[in-house]
Amino acid sequence: METLEEIKAKLKHAGYFANQSISQAIRAALVLEKPLLIEGPPGVGKTAVAHALSKILETRLLRIQCYEGIEANQLLYEYNYSKQLLMISMIKDRIHKTIAKSSLKDAVETLEKEDVFWGEHFLIKRPVLQAIAPEDGKKQVLLIDEIDKTEKDAEALLLEVLSEFTISIPEYGTIQAKIKPVVVLTSNRTREITEGLRRRCVYLYLNYPDAATEKAILKLHFPDADETYIERVVCAVQQIRALPLKHIPAIAETIDVLRLMLAGEKQDSAWMHLLAKHIQDYDAIAQLHIEL
Repeated sequence: METLEEIKAKLKHAGYFANQSISQAIRAALVLEKPLLIEGPPGVGKTAVAHALSKILETRLLRIQCYEGIEANQLLYEYNYSKQLLMISMIKDRIHKTIAKSSLKDAVETLEKEDVFWGEHFLIKRPVLQAIAPEDGKKQVLLIDEIDKTEKDAEALLLEVLSEFTISIPEYGTIQAKIKPVVVLTSNRTREITEGLRRRCVYLYLNYPDAATEKAILKLHFPDADETYIERVVCAVQQIRALPLKHIPAIAETIDVLRLMLAGEKQDSAWMHLLAKHIQDYDAIAQLHIEL
């Protein structure tokens, strides 16, 4: 297993600046093969961790965007019932011969035992099942984004699966992960995550970066940019975040501001349209009279 410094270097190469705390949490999750639960406000780089890990492991990122009312079949799997009906219509003569002299109860039991109706070719794999049983046999990165938006029953379902990395499918069987996926769960803390899920995860809290960290992030994305100018941009964003705004600028928006200003319009106020997402915020930022 890589050392802490090696992980930090790989994350940096993947375009993600990780401090000591972030690197420690990621390493612990990888070593122990436990889900990584990342909490924090929107825009602090929670989902970016999963993207960076997929780059490091050179594998695809499977993403579940959670929302209120999301159902199990959207997380795990579902049967392709249309395909099953088509199969039944194609082999109805064979079915008739099989159950012709059976009672209704026996006929149902007989059909339920027929693998032809419940084979893997009828399964539509959703992200969790894809991560546990990958077709290419490689370790997958599964991002369960904004799990705090789900209802507790959906969280309980995920907890059961992620505890043993096992899915039990009626009529088909139990699927156990041969290669455990790397699982990243994110939460904006719109509701409290259950203690059961927390106990099974490595925990990481991310907040908006301080000036030094944000400067390092911009330097990573724009290695040829003038450091003095990077510092001006960071100083401006840090001032803006201190305001009572409806929308606090995300790290990605700071990156966009620098990209825009490096395009040659440094005396323009176009950057305000990237940071202010409400008219009240726009007016508040304008009162700072910042010049980039």
